[in-house]
Amino acid sequence: MDVQIAVYHSLRWLLRPFLLRGVAIATHGINHIPQRGAAIIVCNHRSDTDGLLITFALPRYIAWMVADYMTNIPVTSQVLSLTGMVPVKTEGYPTPSSIKQALHRLRQGKLLGIFPEGEDYIFANDFDAPLAQLQSGFAHLAYVAQVPVIPTMIVPTAEKLEPITIPPVIRPHLEKHYDLTHVQSIVRYRAADIRIGKAISLNPVARLDKHEQVGWLQMQTRQAMLNLQN
Repeated sequence: MDVQIAVYHSLRWLLRPFLLRGVAIATHGINHIPQRGAAIIVCNHRSDTDGLLITFALPRYIAWMVADYMTNIPVTSQVLSLTGMVPVKTEGYPTPSSIKQALHRLRQGKLLGIFPEGEDYIFANDFDAPLAQLQSGFAHLAYVAQVPVIPTMIVPTAEKLEPITIPPVIRPHLEKHYDLTHVQSIVRYRAADIRIGKAISLNPVARLDKHEQVGWLQMQTRQAMLNLQN
C-alpha cells in the first residue's frame, strides 16, 4: 500500500474525534467523487479548518496543496511530508517543484485538493463575502494532466468567530501581506454542509487552444460552485 495514503488514513482516523469535536458535517453529492482515478477537488476557502473538514468528510485520500509557510511549523512540517501534501507559494507563481509534485500526484491516480480563492477570506472575517475570483492554477493542472475538476462548496449553517493564535514561525510571512493588528479572530464552524458537484471535463472544449480551455474551465468551475452555494 502507498505509505502516504496509509499515514493519511491513520491520522484521519486518530485525529477526527479531536479536531472536529462539536462540528456537525452533512455531505451532499459524495457520489460525484470517483472511487478511483485522478481528479482535482476545487473548494472555497473560509477557514483554516477547511482542508480538515473535507478530509474527514470524504473517504478517499486527498493530496492538498498547502501554503508553503506551513512547512516552517514543527511537527506540521513532518505530517505534511509524510502524508504527501504539496507545499505551494501563496503569492506569485508556483514553483516548478510544486507543479511537478502536483502533477505527479495526479499521474498516480490520486485526488488533488486546491483552494483557488487563496487565503484572503480567512483574514477578512466577513461572513457575507461572496465567492472570490478563482486563480487559474487548478485549470492549468487539469489541462496538463487531462483530469476532471470536481467543484465543492463548504456552506456553513452555524458558525462564529473565535480568537486566533498565529504561530510565531509563520507570523513574519503573514505580516508581509496582512495587517495582523486587525486580525484578532477566525471563522470556526459549528455546522456545515459540504456540497459536491458533478465533475467538469475539458472534453467539450477539446478543440480549443490551451488558453481558451483554461479560461472556460475556470469560468465553469466558479459558476458550478456558485450554483452549489445557492
